[in-house]
Amino acid sequence: MPDFFEEVDSTGVIEDHIQKVLALEESESKKVLRAYRQIRGDLRDRLATTRKGSFTAQQLRGTLAQVEAAITAMNASISGEMEDAASTMAILGVKNLTKEMSRFDKKFLGAVVPINLDAVQIAADANALLINRMDSSLESYGQGVRTQIAQGLTNAIIAGNLSTDEVMSKVGDYFLGEEWKLSRIVRTELHNVYNTGKLTGMQETQENYIPDLQKTLMHPMDARTGADSVYAARLKLIVDIDEEFSYTWKGKVRTFMVPPDRPNDRSILVPFRASWGAGRAGFVPPSTKPA
Repeated sequence: MPDFFEEVDSTGVIEDHIQKVLALEESESKKVLRAYRQIRGDLRDRLATTRKGSFTAQQLRGTLAQVEAAITAMNASISGEMEDAASTMAILGVKNLTKEMSRFDKKFLGAVVPINLDAVQIAADANALLINRMDSSLESYGQGVRTQIAQGLTNAIIAGNLSTDEVMSKVGDYFLGEEWKLSRIVRTELHNVYNTGKLTGMQETQENYIPDLQKTLMHPMDARTGADSVYAARLKLIVDIDEEFSYTWKGKVRTFMVPPDRPNDRSILVPFRASWGAGRAGFVPPSTKPA
């Protein structure tokens, strides 16, 4: 018989959850980018009123002040969008955990342990983590934008060969070129809060219902799957709830409590019980196999 990892795929429940999570992350990313583009458009409109002619040091100070105001507005707008999205993602993580536990218990053991989790409270706890991480990520992103634009504008003054119109156009184009970074931040942070909400639910489940509960990872396998994710999937990592996942890729150790372990990692946290794999092709959790 196939082992747990093969049988769980046959149920389709994990793949369904992965696809719903990724679709929601993509939807929220588009919302954030719409807000970002509105702010970028407002900035370009304000800069368009700048006096024409050669770009000067005086205009540099005014332009940087406008850029700073735009970044501040951008961070505030995105943080508001993300708070609502984070709550949705964390609640989804808890609900998916409950479904997975019920499905796997019934499939592998023939009986279901009733689990009652407060998804809203768990989501609130996960949100606190996201807000701190998101603010840090946005600040880092904004600082990078400030630095690059300031350097570019300073170079334009030194060269003295660009008009005000050309400089302002370049500022707007730079913001446009950075969209992919912001989109990646949104997807990465939402993926983290989904899995963090799920982990919190697992911890409560282990404490109150199922003491032998552990955690593992499932990776979507398609044309976008990275070689490191394929490798990690083959390891079939299984660890205790409060233990970190760890594996070595290209000489570097990756250690993490929940996915993602890198930007654009799409793996999700999945509950595991040794009894679900017992007796299936001599299945032994990889972490307990002899070296």
